[in-house]
Amino acid sequence: MKTKGSNQKITFACLTALFLAVFISSSTLAETPDALTVTRKSVSIEHVTIKTRQKYSVVKSRIESGVKRLDESHRTLLKEDKIAELREKLKSDAQPYGLMIHYVATHGDWLALEGERRNGVVYHIGNVAAAVQMTKYAFGAGLYAPLRLAVYENTEGGTTFEYDKPSSEFKQFHNQNIDATAESLDGKLFDLIKSVSE
Repeated sequence: MKTKGSNQKITFACLTALFLAVFISSSTLAETPDALTVTRKSVSIEHVTIKTRQKYSVVKSRIESGVKRLDESHRTLLKEDKIAELREKLKSDAQPYGLMIHYVATHGDWLALEGERRNGVVYHIGNVAAAVQMTKYAFGAGLYAPLRLAVYENTEGGTTFEYDKPSSEFKQFHNQNIDATAESLDGKLFDLIKSVSE
């Protein structure tokens, strides 16, 4: 004959088992393909490499003195919702190349972890107005804005530039408005490289 205490233990055990069953079922559901919609596609990207005889120190100095930074002053205007003022400031600060530096990744310095530093950086560089002209049509375009421009000293004593051509990156979104903006970025990036290399 079962006692009251044993009945309570059995009931508790049943409730615990039921809770675990529901939890495991929910966890499994979240991991099944049915819980997510996944789309994959291959994208063809045109990678560009440009070399100049100009020294790395000269090129880097020209880029960083000639291209303004996207900084806290721009973010403050956005935070305070001063959109008209922000729009004008972004337009002015993007001159003369139509680009601004968002961030400088010091990959050359990080090579110290492998024993030796190298003269080289990767600029996260772009145009905020151009970026929003694309992300308003396809938010995923923000994966490629700002652009990336690798600049490093080569073995010949000159400088090498490497980047993925913007129009080839953004073509995957199949939007004429995005394509037109991306093509303008092709020109802006090349003009900058040509100017700092002369």
